[in-house]
Amino acid sequence: MNSVNIIGRLTKDPEVRKLQDDTTLCNLRLAIDDAHSKDDRTDFISVTVFGAQGEVCEKYLRKGFLCGVSGRLRSDVYTDAEGVKRYPVKLTADRVQFLQWPETRSCSEPAAAEAAETTEAIETAEAAEAVEEVA
Repeated sequence: MNSVNIIGRLTKDPEVRKLQDDTTLCNLRLAIDDAHSKDDRTDFISVTVFGAQGEVCEKYLRKGFLCGVSGRLRSDVYTDAEGVKRYPVKLTADRVQFLQWPETRSCSEPAAAEAAETTEAIETAEAAEAVEEVA
């Protein structure tokens, strides 16, 4: 089983690009405080969000926003400039949930409702596609 749920704050605005097949790829970086650490440790996790959900993240998320992410861990391997092999762990998102709008941003209730409705519509469409694939 490869399933992860995290809650954290964006360390910077989402970075979005289009893949060759026109799929949207959105990269997020979350700061996650470790409440059980004696030294106030913070972990930084890279998150990749694909498709329409990535477009919604680009539209509504900004640096400092609190969000929850459910997804799967994936590890890469590369050799750095000093010749040392590195094994970064990244999270591929299945779902991103907006948990809080910062007080410094003037976000209206209708905009927050629109973001929630868009996310729900995406999840419903993805579930329908999964059912069609099984049938």
